[in-house]
Amino acid sequence: MPRLLLINPSNKQKGLGNIKATAWPPLNLPYIAALTPAHYDIRLIDENIEPFTESSADLVGITAYTSSVSRGYEIAQIYRSKGVPVVMGGIHVSMLPDEALDYCTTVVIGEAESVWPQVLRDFEAGEMKPKYRGQWLGLAQLPIPRRDLLKNSHYRWGSLQTSRGCPMNCDFCSVTAFNGNRFRRRPLKHVIEELQRIPQRFVLLVDDNIVGYGRKDAQWAKQFFSEIIRRRIKKIFFAQVSLNFGEDPELVKLARRAGLRVVLVGMESINPGSLASMNKKLNLKRLQQDRYRQLIQTIRRGGIAFLGAFMLGNDADTPAVFTATLRFIRQTGIDILQLTKPTPLPGTRFWDQLERDQRIKDKHFPDDWKEYRLTKLVYEPENMTREDVYAGFTHLREAYYSRGETIRRTLRTLRDTRSPTATLLAYKFNASYRKAFYQSEHFKCYHRRRRGA
Repeated sequence: MPRLLLINPSNKQKGLGNIKATAWPPLNLPYIAALTPAHYDIRLIDENIEPFTESSADLVGITAYTSSVSRGYEIAQIYRSKGVPVVMGGIHVSMLPDEALDYCTTVVIGEAESVWPQVLRDFEAGEMKPKYRGQWLGLAQLPIPRRDLLKNSHYRWGSLQTSRGCPMNCDFCSVTAFNGNRFRRRPLKHVIEELQRIPQRFVLLVDDNIVGYGRKDAQWAKQFFSEIIRRRIKKIFFAQVSLNFGEDPELVKLARRAGLRVVLVGMESINPGSLASMNKKLNLKRLQQDRYRQLIQTIRRGGIAFLGAFMLGNDADTPAVFTATLRFIRQTGIDILQLTKPTPLPGTRFWDQLERDQRIKDKHFPDDWKEYRLTKLVYEPENMTREDVYAGFTHLREAYYSRGETIRRTLRTLRDTRSPTATLLAYKFNASYRKAFYQSEHFKCYHRRRRGA
C-alpha cells in the first residue's frame, strides 16, 4: 500500500492574524485525497494547526502560497534527498514552475484535479514527468473533499467552495491567472450535500465573490441561501463579496436569514488614483458615484458585519492616505479592519511591472518569499518611503485598536446590525488582527519612535 503524505506548509511569521484562533481547513489537499485510489494510505498535515514531523512516505504532495513556499521547499528537500518523489502545486509554483523544480521532483501547474490521477499512474509506473498542466474543467465533477483526513477539532471554521475563477482581473491578484477569467459554479445540489457534511457550525465560503458577477450568478446565490433556509441548515457563514452585494437588498436579507453574519469586501482604497492603478474598476466606479457609504450601510443594516480590506501604500498614495482612511472607516461604521501593503505576487501584472522597472528590493529567493505575506513592503512607493508607510500603518492601527474606539465600534456594530452573533464575530476578528499588530516588529519599532523612545 503506497504511503501518500500531503502537506500544507505555514509561514512561521504568520502575518495577518492569530492563525490558530482563526484558521480554517484547506480544501485543495482534501480534494486531491478524494481523487486518490483507495489502495493508498494517506496522511495530511496542515502546519497552521500542527507542527510538521518527518514520517515515512512513498510519495509527498505539497501545496504552498508565495509566503509559505520557502518552507514548502525546505520540507520537499528533506524527502527528495532520501529519494522520495515530491509533487508541488498551488498558485506560487504554478507561476514559477522552474524555480520549484530546483527543490521538488514534479510540479503541477494550475488546478490539479484534472491531472492528479495521471500523476499517480505515472508514479506507480516509475515514469513521473517534471511538469503536469491542469485544465479549467467544469466543477460538476469535483468530488467531496476528504475532510476525514483533517484534524477537524482544531478548526473552529469549516470551509466550502461553490465557485472558481474571477473576471475582474485586478493587477495585484493572481486568481484569474490560476483559476481563469470565467466564473464557474458548482451544481447547487453538490454544494448543499457537501455543506451538510461539514462538522463545524461556522463555515467560511472561500469563493472570491459568493454572489458572482452578473444576474445569473446572483440568482444562483439566492437559490443557495434559499435552500439553506428551506432545509433548516443551522450554520453561521463568513463570505467574501464585492461591493455589488450591497446593490441587492433582497439578496442581503436572504443571506442574513440563511446565517451569513460577516462579509469581507476588498475595498482596497478610497483614493481614485490607487483604484485606477490596481484596475479595480467596480470599486472605482462606485467611488466616483459616491456610493461607498450607501452600499456599506445596506449590508450592515441588513444584519451583516462588514470587514473592509484596505491596501495602503500604493504609488498613488501619500502619507495623508492613512488619516483619510481612518476618517472614512469611522464615518461609515466599518466593523472589522484588515490592512495590507501592496505585495507584488508572481503571475500578476503588478509583479511584472515592478520587475520591469527593477523596483523590487527583497529578492534573495527563495528565502525572501516569506516576506511576501501582505504585511511587509518589498518595494519603494513613488510618493512615500517604506518608513512612511510603516509609520502610517502604526498610527492608523493604534487609533483603531484603542480601548475607547473598540468600545464605540462594538456598540455601533450591535446597534446597526442588530445581531449579537455578528457583533461577537466582529469583535473576535478585530481582536485577532489587534494581537498580530501588537506582536509585530513594526509596532515595536514605530510605536517607540512615536513615543520618542
